[in-house]
Amino acid sequence: MYLQPDNKIFDWLTTAEKACGQAKELSSRLITFSKGGLPIKNIISMPDLIREAISELLNGTNILCECNFQDDLYSAKIDKMQIKQVIRNVIINAKEAMSNGGNLEINANNITITKKDNLPLKEGSYIKLSIEDNGKGIEGENLAKIFDPYFTTKAMGSEKGSGLGLSICHSIIKKHDGLITVDSKAGEGTTVKIYLPAAAK
Repeated sequence: MYLQPDNKIFDWLTTAEKACGQAKELSSRLITFSKGGLPIKNIISMPDLIREAISELLNGTNILCECNFQDDLYSAKIDKMQIKQVIRNVIINAKEAMSNGGNLEINANNITITKKDNLPLKEGSYIKLSIEDNGKGIEGENLAKIFDPYFTTKAMGSEKGSGLGLSICHSIIKKHDGLITVDSKAGEGTTVKIYLPAAAK
C-alpha cells in the first residue's frame, strides 16, 4: 500500500519513524556513555585530527575558523575516533550557538602541569586544546549542569538534542587521563579547554 504525503497516516508513520531514529541514536549514546568504550590508543598528530573535524563540520557554513597550533606541538597517545568525537561534539555545540554565523578560534599548545596549577591532573607534559566561540553562551545557572547526562537546552532532533554530547566528552577525556572544562558567559560566547597527556618521546 502506498500513502500520499497528505494522508494523516503518512504523517503518523513519518513521526513514528523519526521517533524510532531518535531512540536508536539515544540508545547508542547511552551505550557510549555507560561503557565509554575502552580507548584503543595510537600516537596521533592533533593538528591533523582537528583539521579533519573542522573540514567535516564547517565547510560551507558562515563560521570563520582560525586555528593556531604550536609548531612543535606534542603528539598524543589517544583513541583517534573517540577524541575526534569529542572535538566534533564541541564544534557542533559552537556551530549551533552561532546559527547566524560567527568566529571560532582553536588553539593547541604544549604545557607542563604542576601542583601549582591546581588542576585534577597528574604532573607532566600535556597538550592544551582551547576551542572558543563568540556565540550566545550559556546561562550561569546552566553552566554547572552541562556535564549531566540528560541536561540539554536543545530540542530532540538537533544535532545533539539528547543532552549526552558533553557527558560523552567528559567520559572519553577522563578515560584518556585528561580534563575538559567549560567557561561561558551568556551573550558573549563559550571556551572549552581540553587537556590530554602528551605521548612519551
